[in-house]
Amino acid sequence: VIFMKRISVTLIVLISCLAIFSQETIDYLNVGKTIKFGKKKYSLAWSSHPTDYYYIQEWLPKGEAFDNYSQMFTVSLHFSEELTPLIAVQSKAAELDKRGMYDKICNYNIFENGDEYILDFLVSETEDGLVKIVEHDVHHYKQVTSHGKKALQLTFISERSYGDDIMPFLNSLKDRRENVITDLTQMNIKCRVK
Repeated sequence: VIFMKRISVTLIVLISCLAIFSQETIDYLNVGKTIKFGKKKYSLAWSSHPTDYYYIQEWLPKGEAFDNYSQMFTVSLHFSEELTPLIAVQSKAAELDKRGMYDKICNYNIFENGDEYILDFLVSETEDGLVKIVEHDVHHYKQVTSHGKKALQLTFISERSYGDDIMPFLNSLKDRRENVITDLTQMNIKCRVK
C-alpha cells in the first residue's frame, strides 16, 4: 500500500510538472507569437504581467534558450503618467555609468528622435579576469497610448557572444551596429493589451 501511494504521489508530481511546462506563453501585448527582425524569425518564449501596469514579453530564435542565447527580442509596456522616454533612458544610462566603473567594455550612445530615444550599449561579463560574455543591446523608448492611458513602450534587441566568438562578434558589430539601430527604429510594434 505504501509502495502504491509513492507511485501515486510521483505520478501526481510528474503530471503537475508537465502541466506547468506545457502551458502556452501568453501574448499579453497582442504583438504576435512570432516576430521578424532583420532576416531572422523569433518565437515568443516568455511573457509576464506581474502588475496591473506592467507587461513584458521575450522572443528567441528557434532552438535557442535564455541561458545561452545569441539574440533576444523584447517588448515591454509600462503604464504611467510620469514615466517618460527621457526619464527611462536617463535611468538606464545612470545604471550603465555605474557599471562602467567595473566593466571596462561598457559604453553607450543615446540618440534622440523627437520625443523618442534610442540607447545603444555594450556590456560584458568576466570570470577570472577573462571576458566570457559580451552583450550588445539597442533600446527604443517611446510613449504610446493604450485604452486612453499613457504608457512607456520599450522595444529592444539583445545580441550576445561567448568565449572565442567574442572578437569576431565585436569586429562584425562595427559594420552592423548602424543597421541594427535602423532596423529596430523602423519596426512598427503596436501593443494592444486586452
